[in-house]
Amino acid sequence: MVSKQWTLQIAALVVCAVPLAAQVTTRPDSARRTTIDSTPRVMTSVDSGRALLMRPRASLTERVDMPAANQARGVDAEIRVALFELLADQAVPALRRLQWLASSPVALSDSASAGSALRGRRDLNFLLAEAQYRFGMDSAFQQTAQPLLGQSLPPKYTSLLQSQMLLAAYRTGDYPRVIQLANSASDPASRGLASLVSGLASYQLRNYTAARTSFAAARQAGGPYAQYAQYMDVLTSLRGDTTQSAAALGQLQQLATTSTGEFADQVRLTAAQLAYERNSFDQAIQFADGVSPNGGYAAPAQLTKAWAQYKGDKIADAGQSFAAFADRYPQLPERDEARLMAAQTLLQLGKTADAGHVFAVVADSATAEARSLQAGAQNVMRDAARALVTARKAGLLFVQDPATGKTVVLQDRAGADPALLAMAVSDTITVAPSVATTQLLSLNDVRARFDSVNGLSATFPRRVLFTPAAATGGRQAYGSGIQALYAADVAIALARQDLEQQLRAHEMQVALLKQLQNVLKGRRDTLMLMSAALDQNQVAMNNLMAQLDAAQARIVAILSQQATFMRDAASENARVIDSLRTALGTNVTPEDQGTLALESQTVAAYRRTADMLLPRMDSLVRHHPVLALRDTVRHRGDSVRTLLTQAQSALATTEGLVNGELARMQQEPEAVTRLRGAIAEAELRRQTAEARLVAAVDTELRARATELMGDLQRHTEAAEFGKASASFFQALDENGKASGATGTTGAASSKGSPVAAAVTTPPPSKKQ
Repeated sequence: MVSKQWTLQIAALVVCAVPLAAQVTTRPDSARRTTIDSTPRVMTSVDSGRALLMRPRASLTERVDMPAANQARGVDAEIRVALFELLADQAVPALRRLQWLASSPVALSDSASAGSALRGRRDLNFLLAEAQYRFGMDSAFQQTAQPLLGQSLPPKYTSLLQSQMLLAAYRTGDYPRVIQLANSASDPASRGLASLVSGLASYQLRNYTAARTSFAAARQAGGPYAQYAQYMDVLTSLRGDTTQSAAALGQLQQLATTSTGEFADQVRLTAAQLAYERNSFDQAIQFADGVSPNGGYAAPAQLTKAWAQYKGDKIADAGQSFAAFADRYPQLPERDEARLMAAQTLLQLGKTADAGHVFAVVADSATAEARSLQAGAQNVMRDAARALVTARKAGLLFVQDPATGKTVVLQDRAGADPALLAMAVSDTITVAPSVATTQLLSLNDVRARFDSVNGLSATFPRRVLFTPAAATGGRQAYGSGIQALYAADVAIALARQDLEQQLRAHEMQVALLKQLQNVLKGRRDTLMLMSAALDQNQVAMNNLMAQLDAAQARIVAILSQQATFMRDAASENARVIDSLRTALGTNVTPEDQGTLALESQTVAAYRRTADMLLPRMDSLVRHHPVLALRDTVRHRGDSVRTLLTQAQSALATTEGLVNGELARMQQEPEAVTRLRGAIAEAELRRQTAEARLVAAVDTELRARATELMGDLQRHTEAAEFGKASASFFQALDENGKASGATGTTGAASSKGSPVAAAVTTPPPSKKQ
């Protein structure tokens, strides 16, 4: 029974092996994935890339909903962005955006701004006109605003545009156009401004009746222009009828008591000059003393006071006032006149030695100044003209009488009030336009602006700047040239804005490419580390696979040997059974017969089992879980290696593309080159406009220098004559003392002498 027990053990091994093989072959995929996923992952990035590649793609026939283009909403958004830029003092980007919208080949509906909340062409042109007005582009502003005024626009547009058109026409000297625009103004809110400017235009045209009518309308409209209109009405009445000086003086006195600030000083100065002309010298002194000593009208008030004192026989006081004027305002052309009069007062007071010294100083300084002016006029005037044009301050040369206060200053941001601009995108805001102010341009303002000009050399005679404008047509030449210069300035600003945006976009692209280059380098390093780790794992895996292959061979050999032994044992058992059956012969009991039959069946079962196992042993062993996972791991390793190789190849291709694009981006783009050319062209236009304007200003400065040289020559002659007169009277005084004579010399009563007549010039009257 030993052999029987051994066969039972072999059967038990076979029974155990068969369920295991069946378990491997019938295990569901979920269980297999669970077993595999329980191992640590190394190729995370590759797995992610593989998952991305294996993600189901969208069908080519799948419908993707794209938003429909809405031109009206797009234009509305651009207009609102331009408004925001204007409100944020970004006028150059706003002007560029608005110009682009105005010139773009799109159909901008006018009804959009009238019948819906979306803004259209009217709003676009309104904001474009406001941007041009802010840059002082009067010609372009008028071309943009004029068609708007011809349409049926709401009052929120017409009120502001009419006022600005009115002021632009007045600045350019088109006085008939000013009157026409003022007569067509329909908005009550701007009636006061329109009447005031219309009155000033009629005044310039010497139509004093119409001017007084307009000033009266401005006074009736009230507002910030009423007092100034009243002041101009008084001056106009004097122009029309000089016999009304007494009434005009009373009106000015009353107006001065109700005014404040520089306007009150202006009124008192005019009253002082009018009182002087009426020979009311004490009253003139009183009005002049009322002018602020540090204000913009202190200089003409001081000079008027000095002349009133001189004419009122207050010789000593007049001498002090003339001397104070000459010391305080050396840049004014009246300085030498004041010094001569100061010397004249000393002569009349009998201080002949002091008078002679002052006359000598005036003669020497006037001669030296005339010589210096004549010697350096060629280069100094040209340099000064260029400095004034470069600083955009040359227009100050053509201000009419800043000392009398007839120049009304318009704010640089006129019309750019946020509430006024917000009307372009709102149908509910209603704002009364107020684009002007009664701020006056005084002598202090002009002097401060001239002092801020860089480039005026120390040898340049500042008195030329304050010499009255010469009759050379400089105002007209400046007016035509400054618009071309402003247009060139704006063109350069816009071109630089475009270049800055292009350079910024180019820099952002280069920065993004460099960042992408760094990211790709990091990914390449990561893949290299993963490849090294994969190589190490592959070596270990190959060793493991070799061990598994050897183990498989051993197991197959052992099991095959066992199966062979079982088959041989079954054959031996069959032979023994046959021997027993033969030996027993006829003596076999039924019980033995049953046992032998059972043993024969068992032997047959073992033989069949051995015959079944031997040809399928390799397959059965390969279905063992360890050996079955070996092939899966090997396949996955090969897949990871393939994916890693593909990823490295794609990464290398991408790096090549990025490096090539970055090398191309290092060169200047064609758009940047084109914009640099546009800037150079605009700068050339500006240089041409500047050269034209410099020539006009240089001509004006030379003409003024010529007039100043004439005044210096006359003052030199008067000073020489005064010095001789002082020497004459001084000799008389010495002779009188030597002879013991008593009394007053001729110097004491020389007010009507030829010397006084030669020195004395008419005082500054109110230049209206």
